[in-house]
Amino acid sequence: MDSQQILWLVIGVVVALIIIAVAIVWAKRSRERRREAAHRAAEDLRGDAARQQGRTLAEEKRASAVRQDADAAEDEAQQLRAEAEERERNAGSSRSALDAQMREADRLDPEVRTDREGRRIDGAEPVGESGSGKHAADAPLDGDAQGPRS
Repeated sequence: MDSQQILWLVIGVVVALIIIAVAIVWAKRSRERRREAAHRAAEDLRGDAARQQGRTLAEEKRASAVRQDADAAEDEAQQLRAEAEERERNAGSSRSALDAQMREADRLDPEVRTDREGRRIDGAEPVGESGSGKHAADAPLDGDAQGPRS
């Protein structure tokens, strides 16, 4: 081999080494770019997750507050139901006492026919059942303003 061929062979080897070095550097940079892009994507996902976590915590707090309001309303409703039941019992007792008082008044009234317990025999309604506040026997019949019939 002559010196010119050796020179070309050395140049070819040097060019080949340069091409290989450039390819290695290019592959390394490409790998770094991909790694950096993956890192940025992961950071973006972490940021999104952190923002979502904040929204989720806020929503959980709102849900808890609504649950507490609902529980309080349920407790209040139970108290109101208990109060209504107590008032209904009191009203029932008052109604029973009123009915007993009306039967006694009917029993004592010589113009009202009653049985031994004071219940009217003529079918007239006592106070409160007709809704007028008066005995049905107290209402005039056919323009008769004279009072109850015996």
